[in-house]
Amino acid sequence: MKTCEIDNCSKPVKARDLCSMHHQRLMRHGDPNTVMPRRTKTLVACSWINCTSHAVSKGLCVKHYYINRVLKRNDQVDVR
Repeated sequence: MKTCEIDNCSKPVKARDLCSMHHQRLMRHGDPNTVMPRRTKTLVACSWINCTSHAVSKGLCVKHYYINRVLKRNDQVDVR
C-alpha cells in the first residue's frame, strides 16, 4: 500500500499521492503543507444582573438564555 508523499507522514494514499488530510489541505488552501491555527473563543461574562457565569449565546449563560427564551415564548418582557 502506498503512503503519503509528504515527509514524516505514513498515512495511506487517498488521491494525488496524498493522504486524506493533506489532500484536503491541498483542495482548501492550494498547498498540502498549510497549517491553519485553531481559533479560540473569547470568554464573555453573562449580561444578566449579578450573574458571574460565562456567556454561551446572545450574551447570556445557559441558565439565563433558557429563562429568556421561555419568557419570550410566553410573550413576557425581557428581564435583563
